[in-house]
Amino acid sequence: MNISIELQVIARILTTTDPEERDILCSYDSSYYDAFKPQIEFILKHRDRYGKVPDKFTYQTTFPEPDINFVVNEKLEYFRQGLIENKQTIMLREAANKVIDEGAAHPAETWAYLLQQGEKALDLSNSKPLSLVHDAEKRSKQVEEYNKQKRIPTGFPEIDNAMYGGLSTVEELILFFARMNNGKSWVATRLMETAQAHGFPVLYYSPEMQGCFLGTRFDTWRAHFSNSQLHQGKYAEDYIEYLKDLEKQDTDAIIIEDKDAPDNVVNVPYIKQLVRKNGIKLVIIDGLSYMEDSRAKYNDTDSTKYKNLCADLFSMSKQCGCAVAVFMQANRASKESKDENGETFPNIYNIEGSDHPARIATQAFAMRQLFEKHILELRMEKARSAANQKTVFSYSWDINTGDVQYMSDPGEVQVNTPVISTNTETPDMPASVSDIGLDIDDTVEF
Repeated sequence: MNISIELQVIARILTTTDPEERDILCSYDSSYYDAFKPQIEFILKHRDRYGKVPDKFTYQTTFPEPDINFVVNEKLEYFRQGLIENKQTIMLREAANKVIDEGAAHPAETWAYLLQQGEKALDLSNSKPLSLVHDAEKRSKQVEEYNKQKRIPTGFPEIDNAMYGGLSTVEELILFFARMNNGKSWVATRLMETAQAHGFPVLYYSPEMQGCFLGTRFDTWRAHFSNSQLHQGKYAEDYIEYLKDLEKQDTDAIIIEDKDAPDNVVNVPYIKQLVRKNGIKLVIIDGLSYMEDSRAKYNDTDSTKYKNLCADLFSMSKQCGCAVAVFMQANRASKESKDENGETFPNIYNIEGSDHPARIATQAFAMRQLFEKHILELRMEKARSAANQKTVFSYSWDINTGDVQYMSDPGEVQVNTPVISTNTETPDMPASVSDIGLDIDDTVEF
């Protein structure tokens, strides 16, 4: 630790006549201090209570040593950089103690902790607040550069148009939510397939379905192979040739399951590590409730967990330059959320556990299927950077072949969708999925 920088900053806080400089220095909390932690806590508590820092006499009646009457003439950036390095040193010491105390007994947990601390330490060095006044030209050029970056298409062009071309790799946390078995994993796979096809590497977290079965959905979206046949391992020659060609592509789409993570636990630091290692541009979370909150406390509620996870994922989006798509369940109360025709359509207050994910999200879409009509609908519930009139995007959808068609008038179109059967002795039948009492996820998962 650099004890001198701690004392220098305290002296500057107590003696400076520049209120803006004092506010900036006081924005660094006691975690940036070691030897003088009680002193800075006293100063910050006094400031919070009385609206100003203590004068030198008040300070020295509590802390008579050392004398802080000396004047420090360094620039503000010197103090800020010194405090950052001081905190990094403190974190390094804490990490070393963790390794000594628990490393051998819990190696996986210790490595996960070290990765998390390393990310935090590096982020400290990269943070620099933007001045809208003094950095006016810089920020205007940033907007120009951000808008030059390619957006990631979703596979639904009409939705892309509503979001100025697709998902942003500058900062994006898009949320999709629906009742169970309404096609969330299918839509998530559509996002993955489309992004990969356009050269954007994808990371897909699948806590429920094994990667190989998600792969059949990828192939159905990509080349319209019968998913009922692929799911049963019935492969035609053209599919074998398709797989050979697919393996030659450079852009990757990675599926991770809980079994792939240390101690079978997937959290944001682990995902961030994979994002940076593999140059990922789109992260898909197909089940937020399965993730572990790396900031969790013993008495945290589900609401706190979802808030922390989405805040950390959104922060990762900005730090790593990738879009994040989160898929969540709608709760039972969504049955009471009806449209003008009396059909159930969830809203942002029906999201499982908490509405915090919708608050944090840049875009949010409610999903549903009208099974009798073979229609998939997505309603824009929130759009931070687009004109939002709760637009409903309706698509006729043949789930078995991956054929999807935008419908300007959902009432006029009805298609017969082949059942995706797991019975190897029964051929595909042109019947409705809803006619046999199943919905899409039921028909393809064992």
